[in-house]
Amino acid sequence: MKTGYYLFALTVLLFYVPGCSDHKHDTAPEHEHPAVSVTLWTDSTELFMEYPRLSAGADAEFLIHLSVMKTFKAVTEGTLTVEFTGDNGKTLKITESAPKRAGIYVPVVRLDAAGTYQMTIRLNGAQVSDEIRVENIIVYPSEGEIPHEEEDGSSEIGFLKEQQWKIDFATQPAAIREMQSSFKTSGEITVRPDHQVKVVSPVAGTITPKHNRTFPRQGIYVKSGDVLITLSPTADASAGIEKVKNDFLLSEKEYERVKKLYAAGAVSGKRLDESKFDFEAKQAGYNALLDQVRFTSNGYALIAPVSGYIENVMTSPGSQTAAGQELFTIINPSRLLLKVNVPANKFLLANETTDASFTVEGYNTELTISKLNGKKVSVSSVLNPENRTLPVYFEFSNPDNKLKGGIFAEVSLKTSEKGNYLSIPESAIVDEDRTKTVYIQASGESFQKRTIKTGASGDGYIQIVEGVHEGERVVTRGAYQIRLAALSPESAIGSGHVH
Repeated sequence: MKTGYYLFALTVLLFYVPGCSDHKHDTAPEHEHPAVSVTLWTDSTELFMEYPRLSAGADAEFLIHLSVMKTFKAVTEGTLTVEFTGDNGKTLKITESAPKRAGIYVPVVRLDAAGTYQMTIRLNGAQVSDEIRVENIIVYPSEGEIPHEEEDGSSEIGFLKEQQWKIDFATQPAAIREMQSSFKTSGEITVRPDHQVKVVSPVAGTITPKHNRTFPRQGIYVKSGDVLITLSPTADASAGIEKVKNDFLLSEKEYERVKKLYAAGAVSGKRLDESKFDFEAKQAGYNALLDQVRFTSNGYALIAPVSGYIENVMTSPGSQTAAGQELFTIINPSRLLLKVNVPANKFLLANETTDASFTVEGYNTELTISKLNGKKVSVSSVLNPENRTLPVYFEFSNPDNKLKGGIFAEVSLKTSEKGNYLSIPESAIVDEDRTKTVYIQASGESFQKRTIKTGASGDGYIQIVEGVHEGERVVTRGAYQIRLAALSPESAIGSGHVH
């Protein structure tokens, strides 16, 4: 699809670079003058073009590198039409049916009249279609009249298109984005207290092997109500359970009797309240027992009070148990807590926090509380005296139960304040000896290393306080290879720019 004239071009770079000493052309002789380089970006295509300084009537080879912006890979097919329009309105049109090699079209151009030309590049193919306009193509009357230009002595990092196309590479412009104010801190994933249950033996007894052929193992998932083990109670334990049951049944009958007497005016309201209280207390005790066990012919079946994973097993078939002895720990990880440590010097912001994003080691995706059906649940009333932080707690749904309690997190706490900030993707930042750096694409094949200062962050972006200007393109994927090229050019992928 054509994007129309010009661009959404973020930058147009028309500058002189050394005469392609690493570039070996098939037909063109070496030029004494530095070549002209043009870099343009549209919604669909990146253009990186090099050509010699032009003189009237002389053949010139244009190296037109085209990349697909969606993938940052080479354009591998499509018809390219190049049209030059001069000051006098005359035009020259050249068509190339396919790239000479992946990503590179090499039309040979001869413009007979000196002057300033507008160049229109039209690409039509299944992979991408686009139209790009390049202004101010200068043609001098003769080679001798081309003004002398000093070669660019900048220390930019060279990284060829052929190298970029071979790796996972991408850039993105620094832009003004609406962001919530935020600050970085640390945190820890914990299990909700009500989702971590200790299962205890309700009575003294024996876990008989013949009634427990399938015994719970650590790590298995159980549902609420599933039978964990069958316990054969001691005689005293059986008597105790029967007493709980009988006391409940007797209190129920007594309560019904007193209600009838009260209705007939035979007893006071105080007597009715006493009977009701006794019944409800014994009913609660009996129901609590039923929540733990089912009565079977083989003994008492101990059941799981919640759904979750068995974390700890502290008994085995054939063991004897005492009343109240801990047997299993069950953890339900479907909802977790993020405990965030707010530094003491930011404690006033704790109540203003509305959301949090976090990353954990071993899980590459940044997670956001609000996107995980989560919310802030509490702010502690006191500072932790050991590390001078104020705990703030968020609750959230565990994605596919992948996160585990006890994992440490890097947290970005968001406050209620919003603003428009110059920002870049956080993925563009390279930490070099604890210094935040980025790599700027200065032109199609040259890059600059910048040290930056950052501010608020969130939703994968980070505010730029210093070091990058609006519209400059930062490398978001492939920065490591460019760093290698800067440290040792021979370490970069490929060598030599051969067309």
